[in-house]
Amino acid sequence: MRRLLIQTLATGFWAGAVVAQAHSGAEDAQAAVTANPDDTDARYVLARSCAQAGRHDEALAHYDILLARDANNSDWLLGKAQSLVALQRPAEALPFLVRGRRVAPLYEDIWRTNATALEMLEDYERGDALLAEAERAFPQSTWPAAKRAALAEDRLLRRGTRISLAASYEDLSGGRDPWRAVMLGVDKPLDDRRRIIGGLHAEERFQASDAQLSFGFVDRGSDDWSYSVSGDLAPDAEVLPEWSFIAEVGRTLPGDRSLGLRARHSSYTAVDVDSLAATLEQYAEQFRIAYTLTGAQPSGLGTSFGHSLRVAHDYGDASHVTLALGFGEEAETVAPGVVLVTQNRSVSVNGVHWRGAAWGLSWEAGWYEQGDLYDRVRISFGLEHRF
Repeated sequence: MRRLLIQTLATGFWAGAVVAQAHSGAEDAQAAVTANPDDTDARYVLARSCAQAGRHDEALAHYDILLARDANNSDWLLGKAQSLVALQRPAEALPFLVRGRRVAPLYEDIWRTNATALEMLEDYERGDALLAEAERAFPQSTWPAAKRAALAEDRLLRRGTRISLAASYEDLSGGRDPWRAVMLGVDKPLDDRRRIIGGLHAEERFQASDAQLSFGFVDRGSDDWSYSVSGDLAPDAEVLPEWSFIAEVGRTLPGDRSLGLRARHSSYTAVDVDSLAATLEQYAEQFRIAYTLTGAQPSGLGTSFGHSLRVAHDYGDASHVTLALGFGEEAETVAPGVVLVTQNRSVSVNGVHWRGAAWGLSWEAGWYEQGDLYDRVRISFGLEHRF
């Protein structure tokens, strides 16, 4: 214990000495620059000291003075670019990095910073090309290949087209025939804000089979607002809507919260159903808690209200486990061509587990009480793929 204490004190003393020495060096550089503003060596030391202390705006001011004297000094070009990247201004850093690689083609730190700036900009094509070139320029280094693989994985996560294939089975009480369904979905990003979605859904209930086609468009209009429109078609459907239209809007709120509104019109064989849902979600590190209030009005009937509460745990890259509780009234198809409002209760657990950026598994297990008519036990498994 005594030896450990001595080692700890010695380590602390050494670290303190290094900090004190750096502080002294910065003071000396400041004094030298004050005495002689043309002392570029001292100004460079001062610029680096400002950057190391997190004062990147001050560092940039010094680098501007230095680069006005020599626009092709690779150390100064790198220093300015690093401060711009630290300030989340990667686009401004790129011209200095390109010039730095031109005047010092074997300066690895410039290549590293250039790759980081392109990654921050999500410029995957140029980033991959740069890293491929870095592999050839620095054959003894492992970082270009490692960063290139990480960039490819990040590109899949953010820009990859996602295909979902799932099958579900629901066992009904009272000896009724089970429900079965198969679903195929496609989610294709158009850019970093917009994407299109589509899918096919085949459902078998009450000895009737329906096929449904869905489509939609999602847009993140700004950092705070998003909206989507979607619809589905199932001609001659008996248990699913013949057609539906859905419009949604979402807004981030202060305090790690978000608010969403969802309006839907569904047209069944014998009845239309209009619904409006509002969701308030709270984020807390790797957890999300959401409450949804839904009001639905079948044609010719009064408004019914349903409630749902979801608690989700996010982990890894887009993986999650969610517990969902539901209660209240709901308009549901209870027989071919028959939509009723019943008192419902439900509890379910669902999730998606990604084993990498390309492949994942989806699953669900739940119990649903459809008023006094029947209970359902549902299980579902699916495969997720990005490419």
